[in-house]
Amino acid sequence: MIQEFYINKGATLPVLRMELINDGRYDFDKFYDAVQDAVITFSMKDAETGILKVSKAPTKLLLADTGGCEEKYVIEYDWTERDTKTSGIYKGWFEISFNGDISEAGVRFPEGKLIVPIQEDLMIYVK
Repeated sequence: MIQEFYINKGATLPVLRMELINDGRYDFDKFYDAVQDAVITFSMKDAETGILKVSKAPTKLLLADTGGCEEKYVIEYDWTERDTKTSGIYKGWFEISFNGDISEAGVRFPEGKLIVPIQEDLMIYVK
């Protein structure tokens, strides 16, 4: 399966938004805590040529408005006109680099890098 995102050539809206999903692991709350201290970037390459169009651009981590009491987060990337200047099909991904700067008694937070989405490709269509 793939995730598809469509945007017009030269457009900066809509923003690219990805929700962090609870995968059912018992330690997912620790992930939410750790991601707040992580560096998150967005990259995108041409699906045909493999040439990078966007490389490690900064993103925003936002608290999602779920209407419930459970905290959920989304990652957002704000497009620039340069990003969507050329029509085509692109593969995109977010890289989450956990700093390991957080410490709490008895809790081990993740360190290292995570590339998302994990199970699906994110295909971006600039029309």
